[in-house]
Amino acid sequence: MPKQTIEHMNIAVVVNHNQLKDLIKRYIGSGKVLFIWGAIGVGKSDTVRAAGKELAAEHTELITVKVKGKGQEPDTEKTEEKPTPLEYSESIAHINDPKYFNIMDIRLSQMDPSDLRGLPIFDKENNVTRWLPPNNFPKSGYGIMFFDEFNLSAPLIQSSSYQLILSKILGDYVMPPGYGIVCAGNRISDRANTFELAAPLKNRQGHVELKTPSVEDWTEWAAKNSVDPRIISFLNVKQGAIHTFDPKSKENAFATPRTWEFCSDLIKSIPSEEQEYLKLVTASMVGTDNANELIAFLKLRDQLRPIKEYIENAETIDLPDALDLQWALISGIVEYFKNKPNESTLKGVVKLSKRMSEEYATFLLKLMWAVDNSIQTKIVKIPEANELAKKLWKFLR
Repeated sequence: MPKQTIEHMNIAVVVNHNQLKDLIKRYIGSGKVLFIWGAIGVGKSDTVRAAGKELAAEHTELITVKVKGKGQEPDTEKTEEKPTPLEYSESIAHINDPKYFNIMDIRLSQMDPSDLRGLPIFDKENNVTRWLPPNNFPKSGYGIMFFDEFNLSAPLIQSSSYQLILSKILGDYVMPPGYGIVCAGNRISDRANTFELAAPLKNRQGHVELKTPSVEDWTEWAAKNSVDPRIISFLNVKQGAIHTFDPKSKENAFATPRTWEFCSDLIKSIPSEEQEYLKLVTASMVGTDNANELIAFLKLRDQLRPIKEYIENAETIDLPDALDLQWALISGIVEYFKNKPNESTLKGVVKLSKRMSEEYATFLLKLMWAVDNSIQTKIVKIPEANELAKKLWKFLR
């Protein structure tokens, strides 16, 4: 195992997203419960889902399949059991299906204690009362019962979960062995109206705090998830804007990795030339100050030659030296390619990238891939792009 850097704050040991994903898988594999603390919008639930997808791929179930007969009777069919990876799902329709690995998002804050235990029914045959558990509590299969925003629930609701957290039992309900439990919640400092966990409940779980991702780590994720390249480029220049929550501020919209992703979905179809409308939409999601700074970053392109000239004169045109102008150029090139994704543009981009530093050339390709996932098959057809294609392949792996 590589040496790990251990950080610790008042709440718990601090981990990054990859460390958290590994811990979730380890806790699920050993039948223990993990509580994830973290700031607003830093990716707690997304990391649980990412771990679930990997666990689905790693689990196999024996599925009965039909196969063609061999030998003297080639047209006959027979059935045999074949190990098959589980499919990932978040649908309650698949909760007990052995072909799926399910993430069940359960919010205790929306429940009463009686809701958690279930409804009482009279068992006439045995003259006793039995309890019907909620329908999102699995009876069989594989997955994670994910109690998100756990500490938004009142202490009375939390106390109802003690037995489930420790023993995977709640009254008559017994959690199937193929399922595990993960909990998550914001910190008191996040102004999230949370309730303190009682010491016995804390002691039934492991605890980690997920730190805000670095811009470098977030860029890797964002490029693979088609986040708008203008946002990625901007945050690489203004790195402090990735998370601007201030508990003293009264502004309702503020920047987090989550709201930047939401903002990307909102502005992808808005051209950079429509600056006022772009600023309006951006401000509605990440706040006025962040919107103004994004527009100021895009205006840096005014200090550059028209992007078309960089494409058409890729081998001779002067390239900027300043960091912010280099990022402005990269975002402009990607946007130009988005509007004109033809072979001529791609050849110009390849010639430009060969004059850039390796770091910026790689970033350029990553951001182009974010707007066109088929770029790899296109770029390998350009002889000068062999080395760049290899870098892009490493990134995609």
